[in-house]
Amino acid sequence: MIKFKNRFQYKAHIDITSLVDLVFLLIAFFMITSSLSTTSSISVQLPKAVQSGDQKQGDITITVDEKNNVYINDVKYEPDSLLNEFKKRKAGLEKNVIIIKGDRNANYETIVKVMDTLNQAGLPRFSLTTIKSR
Repeated sequence: MIKFKNRFQYKAHIDITSLVDLVFLLIAFFMITSSLSTTSSISVQLPKAVQSGDQKQGDITITVDEKNNVYINDVKYEPDSLLNEFKKRKAGLEKNVIIIKGDRNANYETIVKVMDTLNQAGLPRFSLTTIKSR
């Protein structure tokens, strides 16, 4: 018995080229638009507070460590150059959110000077970061 191949028999064929293109575009879109949280490389022991809110991401993160060194986005600055640096960065603020992280062992006067310098630079809105006490 001879079997003949039917030339009218169709096989299902799905072209997924456009689907693959769409998936790559979506991946690229989400990678570009998502904001990954950046963690600070400067470790500080934050003071505890009963009424502590959620930590936000800010345009500028100012850190004062236990040795009273001042860092802006993990770059150390001398206290004399802070005013000029804040004035430079004022124009580039998107959310106008400034976060101050002060070590619990830092000198209170240093943190007040940073806040005073922010006011002089025309940036009166900032928040102090604490951790919630249990």
